Amino acid sequence: MPGMGRRRREPPPDVLLALDEEYGQTLALLDRGAATARIMARVPGSTGVDVAWIGALEGADRVVLQQMVNGLANGVDGLVVPEGVGLGGKVMLTRRPSWVSDYCTVPNLPALFRSRAQEERLRAMIAVPIVHNGQLSGVLYGANRDDAEFGERTVQALERIAVRAATAQVVAERARHAAEVAVHEERRRLALELHDTVGAMLFTLRAGIHRLGHEPDLDPQLRARVSAMEQQAVEAAAALRGSLRVLHAAPEEVALGVALREHCRAFTDRSGVPARTLTLTDLPGLPPYRIRVLADFAREALLNVEKHARASSVVVSVFALRDGVAVSVSDDGVGLPPGYADQAGLGIAAAAERLGRVGGTVTLGPGADGGVTVQAWLPN
Repeated sequence: MPGMGRRRREPPPDVLLALDEEYGQTLALLDRGAATARIMARVPGSTGVDVAWIGALEGADRVVLQQMVNGLANGVDGLVVPEGVGLGGKVMLTRRPSWVSDYCTVPNLPALFRSRAQEERLRAMIAVPIVHNGQLSGVLYGANRDDAEFGERTVQALERIAVRAATAQVVAERARHAAEVAVHEERRRLALELHDTVGAMLFTLRAGIHRLGHEPDLDPQLRARVSAMEQQAVEAAAALRGSLRVLHAAPEEVALGVALREHCRAFTDRSGVPARTLTLTDLPGLPPYRIRVLADFAREALLNVEKHARASSVVVSVFALRDGVAVSVSDDGVGLPPGYADQAGLGIAAAAERLGRVGGTVTLGPGADGGVTVQAWLPN
């Protein structure tokens, strides 16, 4: 596979160390585009290539090239590379690094790809897959403006950077999801506050206007004006109810996370024990009734912790599992009682029954670090 080259380039070891030092800072950005851009900016210096860019996965069978570093005209930005086409397309199929000493001589290369490479004066080119948990998320490219052969250290350095890029993307995506959950949680809090304050005031105002309008000795013209005011109060209350419905409703993608965070907050307010929610993977969409079942399970499990566990902390995790979604509630409390036989005595039998009616399951056992972990699973 590798082409015969005239000279070998290797990344300087001290630059690789510097890349490791900046890795934590990059992840701290918690922004997918910014994190990827910062990683890409260091690729040429840390691997020895002249030019670098990334192909971001679009759909299941193509990548879009972007974030070119050291380009002459940024000629590759925006190019769409289908699976199986060109060097990146080959990497998408094989999930393995691939490189050539002269890209423009690759057989069956699309004319557009060849012309863009010639504009950038690219010769030797290498591509490595960006993979996380077995799933392809993109392709990392490097290129030289001569036909230098890529050494093993260069390949390994690019693979290490691809791992970092995948991790940075995942961390940024988790942060984005957490931010969306927090936004919709705040919207629901505001909806409840508006209902309890503005809604209550409108109800009182309308009731007072209604009583005034039914005074027996009220002037007819004034009665008409009071009636109009009552109608305006009715319309204002209806408009408020519509706004509250919009504020309270969360998109399907974050509805479960919003509900879990609310239950954790209520648990902490009641018990004083800190509880946090972690979204560990991308989640498939669930219909509203399944979201309610999982959220109700988490509430019951937290109530159980409050009554029995004597815990100092609780973690509620949600993640994709076996073509479904799992919610796990783990505490660091006293653990399972002696002679534990089933879950009925721990207050989650009803939740397990509801889950069973929609094809779900509940498991309960000792936690990895003490305490108890109870987990619910529902199919998609």
